Amino acid sequence: MLCNFFQTLREVFSKSEVRKLERDSEKIEMATAFDTMWAIMLALKEASIALQTRHTRLEYNVENTHGSELVTSTILSKLLNVSFEGLTVIA
Repeated sequence: MLCNFFQTLREVFSKSEVRKLERDSEKIEMATAFDTMWAIMLALKEASIALQTRHTRLEYNVENTHGSELVTSTILSKLLNVSFEGLTVIA
């Protein structure tokens, strides 16, 4: 599930479209977006682990027209409680 996500901020900044960014504000936005996505992925990973103990798959809400309240509430709970110290520092 998470294997296609960039592993490091260095990988993000090595992409040609990111290297073309000229202003520091654009680079800060890119780094902040990376941190945001990383935090979301951590929350989804925690939700997936929590749902496995209830024999429910995270993908249930994607595969079915009417999602499970258990899946939705677990994802929301994990998103609201994710703890992540970002990689970016804005001075």
